[in-house]
Amino acid sequence: MVKHGFQKVFGTDTNPNAIVGMAEFMGSTKLSRKIELDFGHLFGRWKKQTELIVFNPPWLPELANLDSTDDDAIYYNEKLFSDFFEEAKQRLLPDGKLVLLFSNLTKITNVTEDHPIENELSNGGRFQLEKCLKKNVKPASSKTKREQHWRSFEVVELWVLKNL
Repeated sequence: MVKHGFQKVFGTDTNPNAIVGMAEFMGSTKLSRKIELDFGHLFGRWKKQTELIVFNPPWLPELANLDSTDDDAIYYNEKLFSDFFEEAKQRLLPDGKLVLLFSNLTKITNVTEDHPIENELSNGGRFQLEKCLKKNVKPASSKTKREQHWRSFEVVELWVLKNL
């Protein structure tokens, strides 16, 4: 984002290793003056409105109560998206954009037909679709030992939403 002209970027993550890793990567470079990090849920300590919010959420719904916070990067709980969209509405400037990455992984693996972004657009009353770009995922490596026959059907989605 900095490389594309943003003067200040605020990033949060619930995984402390992600924060530490990014901080170490930035070191004392120009990036460290333009990017602020916070270990926290969703928007962390930041309350100020902004022109752009980018969210790369987990792509699979939590199927059982998981105790490990490490699983937060893989599985989302039933409140994550409703909390996110509610907080995003408060923090997005009137002409701002919301960008989300997601996948059809839950549908093609028969976990659920539920799609949290589509649900928000249909029922949330807060945002409207500007565009949705989709790209097929490359096949899994022939060296993998995991069953991934579904990979040839996986599509990664980039959603751009704007305020209603």
